[in-house]
Amino acid sequence: MNWFKYSSPQAFHPLAGKMIPWFSVAAIGLIVTGLYIGFFVAPTDFQQGDSYRIIFVHVPAAWMSMFLYVAQPSKTLVVNPR
Repeated sequence: MNWFKYSSPQAFHPLAGKMIPWFSVAAIGLIVTGLYIGFFVAPTDFQQGDSYRIIFVHVPAAWMSMFLYVAQPSKTLVVNPR
């Protein structure tokens, strides 16, 4: 299989369209698994108790928000360079 042909958007978009359902199922499964482990399997903190577990949701959400603040202007510079 020649992987270089997928560097062309005309060849990549049909493949990406076929893979979206598979990646969606994988993402949902990983999110559910991560939340289960974070809320039910991870041990509680000896000082904070169960309120410590919010860190398993808060920290990834904070990192994602910081990433989006960098990604938005980067995309603007790529799409609309001046």
